[in-house]
Amino acid sequence: MRTILALARPHTRALIAVSALTLAGSAATLAIPALAGGLAGRLVEVGSAGTAPMVAVLVLAILASTALSAAIRIVSGDTAARILADLRTRLYAHLQRLPIAWHVAHRQGDVLALMTSEVAHLGNFLTGTLVGVPPLLLTAGGAALLMLRIDPALALVVPALVPLYFVLLKLVGRRLREFGRREQDAEAHVLALAEDNLGAIAAIKSFAREDVEDIRYRRRVEAARRISTRLNRLEALVEPAGALIAAFAALALLLLMGDHLHRGLMSTRELFSFLFYAVLLTRPVGALTETWGQIQVTRGTLARMARVLAEQPEPGHAREENADRALPPVQGAIRFEQVDFAYPGRAPVLQGFDLTVRPGEKVAILGENGAGKTTLVALLLRFYDCRSGRITIDGHDVAGVDVASLRRQIALVPQRPELLSATVLRNIAFGRPGASRAEIEEAARRADAIDFITALPQGFDTEIGDRGVRLSGGQGQRIALARALLKDAPIVVLDEATSMYDPQGEERFIETCTRILEGRTVLIITHRPASVALADRVIRL
Repeated sequence: MRTILALARPHTRALIAVSALTLAGSAATLAIPALAGGLAGRLVEVGSAGTAPMVAVLVLAILASTALSAAIRIVSGDTAARILADLRTRLYAHLQRLPIAWHVAHRQGDVLALMTSEVAHLGNFLTGTLVGVPPLLLTAGGAALLMLRIDPALALVVPALVPLYFVLLKLVGRRLREFGRREQDAEAHVLALAEDNLGAIAAIKSFAREDVEDIRYRRRVEAARRISTRLNRLEALVEPAGALIAAFAALALLLLMGDHLHRGLMSTRELFSFLFYAVLLTRPVGALTETWGQIQVTRGTLARMARVLAEQPEPGHAREENADRALPPVQGAIRFEQVDFAYPGRAPVLQGFDLTVRPGEKVAILGENGAGKTTLVALLLRFYDCRSGRITIDGHDVAGVDVASLRRQIALVPQRPELLSATVLRNIAFGRPGASRAEIEEAARRADAIDFITALPQGFDTEIGDRGVRLSGGQGQRIALARALLKDAPIVVLDEATSMYDPQGEERFIETCTRILEGRTVLIITHRPASVALADRVIRL
């Protein structure tokens, strides 16, 4: 709950307004039993004569209570929705700034479930449940105090019920919390499987595994349904159990009030008012019992969010006062000095690795799969940090600079282009969002992409689909190259950038890059002999 309270601070004015409305609404609600009791006593004692003013005041109180209740729901719901939007934005921004290693260690489906279904559950709790708690608490407390004022002896029946409620909440709360956690885990597994399978739809079709995957998905959905059903049944028992205890208490109060009335210890008006307050108290008690159960379920979501938000972002993304210093504009001298690195739980990939690349030099890095070629790129970009040794650019240790300033000076053309579900124009502009259309078209021309782009139905404004599915592999790599060229960085990394080119396209690529990469430091990771022609020097891992 500290997470919610921290996010609520910017909305102090709205929360003050909610508090004021809540106080007014509770006062109006608590006035109704007193007015109704007075009217009922008057009707019993002397009949309906002269009761018109009392009826008018009671009607006004009911109208005021109704209007204030609606206002409370509207204002508090809007405020809760804004708090939720802040939380979603903060969570997304934080996830983007977590290290690659964190994302590799966590399933994407689990992360997506946290950002979608679990955040939606939290939103329903905030807007549908939590905002109703203050009015219920004030109404319950006010009713109990006014009952105490009318007849202290009878009012003591209410606190006598507290131990029963405490036992009920403790017994049910533990089960609700456990089932809530299991439900969220099951839903995350369902989402993860769907995300995996939709991403591998071509493989599923090519191996004719549709029926097998249908069964796998159905089993996970069914497991999630069983857990959800048990949770729903448990939640369904909470409020009626609380209401049942309150109803028995009301019955006991009614019997005792009859005795007090008969003995002259209570007037007719006081009896009706006390009875109305007892009835008024029944609803908040039952609702608060249900709210307690929902809190237990929501605690799991809040705990998972708190754990994610507690993860440390990459250096330079943290908003501490002494942030890492920015890397100044560089010439492109790269040096790996006695670099050791191993992925978590795996054997070392690099041991005592040394390499010096001069500014403007083009170095091809060859080697078998798993030799560490792409790892060098990941270390240079600080997707991971060295276990020992260091990497410098123009003498600056990359471990001591702001990661954003480092990555702005390196243009990466990966083997998998990682395109957005957007237009060709937006995908190229991703390398430099403020670029003009003329600059974007020039980058496409230099990447030898202009011909196929202009042949598309809407040219640069053509939507290329999820992850560029409407483009061929070679076309996607040309878009990625254009994006890197538009970035105009002093260091360029080509990681299997021609793996999906045909021979003629690769020849044109080599010819183009020979011109446009002149004066830049280039690392070329490749298995293709033709691409080695770009290099001034070749090393093998």
